[in-house]
Amino acid sequence: QFLPLSEAGYTVYAMDNVGAGLSWPDVDPAPRGPEELRETPGSQWGFGRQAAEGFETMVIGESLWVQQIASFIAEKVEEPKVILAGNSLGGYLAVLATALMSEAKVAKSKNESVERIKGVALINATPFWGWIPSKLKNPSLYETFPWKGVLPIPESVRNFALNWYNTLRNPDSIEWLLNFVTSNPAGVGHELPLRIASMADHPAGAAAFAQIIFTPQADLTFDEALDRVVENQIPTLLLYGREDPWIVPYWAARAFKRAIRARKGAADYLQLSPSGHCPHFETPKTVNACLLRWLHRNFPRDLAALPQELPASIGDSFVVREDDAREISVTR
Repeated sequence: QFLPLSEAGYTVYAMDNVGAGLSWPDVDPAPRGPEELRETPGSQWGFGRQAAEGFETMVIGESLWVQQIASFIAEKVEEPKVILAGNSLGGYLAVLATALMSEAKVAKSKNESVERIKGVALINATPFWGWIPSKLKNPSLYETFPWKGVLPIPESVRNFALNWYNTLRNPDSIEWLLNFVTSNPAGVGHELPLRIASMADHPAGAAAFAQIIFTPQADLTFDEALDRVVENQIPTLLLYGREDPWIVPYWAARAFKRAIRARKGAADYLQLSPSGHCPHFETPKTVNACLLRWLHRNFPRDLAALPQELPASIGDSFVVREDDAREISVTR
């Protein structure tokens, strides 16, 4: 998405959340773990008996990721107006960060509040994350879980997390999973799974994974966050691949109905078909066409003049031809 959006006059930033991609701690967050783990790629760090200085309260999960988004905007983004976009968990975090920043719960000053966020684009956004309830929503159930992601990682969690992590990061498992969520018959190939697997060899990989899966849910649900975003009159794009086996069309339609119930005209819902869970990877030209039409209508730039507009009526559609000759239908 970088080149087409940049050529249209928009500045594009991409950030990794800690514990994803190549963004990891650069020191052992809980040193001196078991000898048998110190020589195993992906699990050398994070399994000691005491957290290192600076890591005593750090939990890799929703709260930290939202804080990162706020800090990234404040410290790295020079433009005064910001449009947040994210796929899957990234979409969930984008709407959650926008909602929380609107109440200055994660912003350090007024200048870093939601006043800078002018739009949100959610691409097959997951409507839920985590399985341990938030303390605010269900305090009694919350207290029944003895560990909630704070280092050090207890021995009772270690074997469970390591076994699951090692299964998921196997290149064959990654390739199978990616092919499962894509609608392209050609699949994803071998390069992407190998790149993901190599990133998972980071010494802190397994420890970060353990923290992520045991992090309690955010105090705001996806629905509540979406309500606050549209109530603040922030244009929202719901862009979903129809053939996603995880975030099926029901979830997209549900989010759209909730948004327009909160404020009519608050959101646009575009459905791509055939396209799966990661449309920006699987059908990039189609996603670019949708993003640019939506951006041009809501945030026009001198270089972004496009002859096409978004379909005006529910059910109207247009077709984009991908570089491999697949034709993707976009329906409003």
